[in-house]
Amino acid sequence: MLSFAIPEHKLQLGLIICFSFLISLFLVSSVVNVLQPVFALADFNFAATGDWGCGSNTDNTVTNIVGKSPEFVFGLGDYSYSSTGTCWFDRIGPIDSITKISIGNHEDDSSEGFSGYMSHFGLQQTYYSFNHQNVHVLVLDTDRNTFSSGSPQHNFAVNDLQSASQNPGIHWIIVYFHKPIYTSPNSCCSAVSSFRDTYHPLFDQYGVDLVLQGHVHNYQRTFPLKYNTNSPSNPTITNTQANDYTDPVGQVFAIAGAGGVGFHSLSGKASFVSSQQASSFGQLDIKITNDGNKLEGKFYRNSNNAVLDSFSITKTPVSSPFANDQNVIVTKNTQKPITLTATDPNNDPLTYSIVAQPQHGTLLPSTPGQQRCNSRHNCTGS
Repeated sequence: MLSFAIPEHKLQLGLIICFSFLISLFLVSSVVNVLQPVFALADFNFAATGDWGCGSNTDNTVTNIVGKSPEFVFGLGDYSYSSTGTCWFDRIGPIDSITKISIGNHEDDSSEGFSGYMSHFGLQQTYYSFNHQNVHVLVLDTDRNTFSSGSPQHNFAVNDLQSASQNPGIHWIIVYFHKPIYTSPNSCCSAVSSFRDTYHPLFDQYGVDLVLQGHVHNYQRTFPLKYNTNSPSNPTITNTQANDYTDPVGQVFAIAGAGGVGFHSLSGKASFVSSQQASSFGQLDIKITNDGNKLEGKFYRNSNNAVLDSFSITKTPVSSPFANDQNVIVTKNTQKPITLTATDPNNDPLTYSIVAQPQHGTLLPSTPGQQRCNSRHNCTGS
C-alpha cells in the first residue's frame, strides 16, 4: 500500500505499516495473478487412466494406483465393456470412493449401463467440475451429450473455465474427457476434430494447463500446444523441450488409455507428441509439488512400477509490486506534481487508484503514474 502524510508541510509517499492514513494509493498489476498460499501446501496427487475392462490387467492397474495413494482417480472412459458396470465396480473397490468418471462410448447408452454408472457415482450430468486444494478439474463428455458451440455443455464449460481462471485460489486447471483431440497415427481412430475446434480455443483462452483423454488404447503425451486456427490438426508447439516446462503457453495433452484392455498399435509419431508407447498397461500419476507451484506427471507401468514417461510444468511464483518511498515538499495553495515510482518483479504494467482523499487538500489524477496535490491549506494527513 502506498500512503502519504505531511508533518510540517512535507508529503511523504511510501509503504507505511502500522499507521492509519486517510489516503492510500494501491499499485495493481494489470495482469490477474494467482495469490500464493500463506502457508506451505503439502504435496498431493491424482491418478488417471481409461479403457479398463474387467480382467487381471484391471486388477494390476488398481494395485498400481493404490500404491500411489491419490486423492482422486480420474476415469477417462470405457470401463466394463459390458451391459452393466457391475464387474468394473467390483474390480475398483479399493478406489471406488475416490473415482470420478467421464463417460466413454462403451457406457453412453442404456444397453451399456449408462444409468447405472450415473447413479453409482452420484452424477446428475455427464459434465461437471470440482476443486481440490489449488486445482480446478473440469470433466467433459464427448459421447452422450451434444458439445457444439451454444449447447448446454459448451455454455457450462465456458462459464466454468471463466470462473476458475478468475479464482485467486486456483493455480491449476485440468480438463479430462474420453475421445482424444490430438493423437499419433494408430490402429484405433483419429482425433475428434469437432470437439477440438470447439474446446481447444477455450482451453487457450482460460489458461488450462493439462488435458487428459482416453479411447485410444496406448499412452501418448504432447509438448505444450496452442490451437492453430490456420491448421487445426497441426497445433502450435510452444516449447520443444522433451519433459520439463516452465510457464509454458498452451496445454500438455495426454492420452492414458492403457488401463487394461488390449492395445492400439502406433504407426507413426505425430510431430507434436513428445512421448508414446503401446505395449504397457499402467496409469498416469499427477502430483502437485513445490508449495503448489509445480505439476509432475509420471506414467507408471503395472508390471514393475517403472516410469515410462515423466514431465513437469512449473509456474514461477508471483511477487507483489513494490512502491518506492519518497519525500515531496509542497507549498500552501500551490499545485504540486507527484510522480509515483514503483517496480514489479514480474515486469507487469502498474496502475494506481485513489482510495481516500487527505483531510485537507485534494489529490487529482493526472498522467499515468502521477497524482497532484491541490490544497487551499497544506496537504496533511493524520
